[in-house]
Amino acid sequence: MASNRVKLSPSFWSHDLSIPLGSDLAPASLFQNHKDFLVVDIETKTLVDAVGGWKNFKALEVSIACAYDSKTKQMHAYREDELSQLVELCKERLLIGYNLVGFDLPILEKYGLPAVSELDVFDIMLDVHNVSGWKFVKLEKIAHATLGTGKSADGLMAVEWWKTGEVDKIIEYCKKDVEVTRDVFLHGLNKGFIEIDKADGSKAKFDVNWT
Repeated sequence: MASNRVKLSPSFWSHDLSIPLGSDLAPASLFQNHKDFLVVDIETKTLVDAVGGWKNFKALEVSIACAYDSKTKQMHAYREDELSQLVELCKERLLIGYNLVGFDLPILEKYGLPAVSELDVFDIMLDVHNVSGWKFVKLEKIAHATLGTGKSADGLMAVEWWKTGEVDKIIEYCKKDVEVTRDVFLHGLNKGFIEIDKADGSKAKFDVNWT
């Protein structure tokens, strides 16, 4: 896969994240190189305050990770001691997610995942920033405007469920996040646009090139 990468200038992904992108690829280049994709999301055992703030976020530990595999059309859930299975699958697929580059993938590195620069990754949040100019748009605002649905809870609840041992609730929440992310991606892929809820109650529509 790496030998077929088409590199663009780093300015392609406009972002202020502290994590550099080793190579920047147009969505079309990524999709042409991969028949199958994996939509990934993780939940953590604690919030960033427990590890000294965002500068140390990579120290967070995973409670549950979920992934949708387009090849098998199956949803998978992984507990911490099963993450090696997810890591191997990530090496074989185009990875799709929301804020993958800035959160999920760097945390998974401690579990054996290669660095972001060694993987093929399409981060929807970064592309939304690229086409809209809006930074760090919440997935909820896109899902509600585009699909008429949204997330079932939030990361704060997932941490509380971990504290109380309600792992099944974390799994269901994480799966829902993956489903929402997948459906936003497929909408953009098939229809060429996404919408975002605005503060005044209206929607903003943005064309995307995810084909």
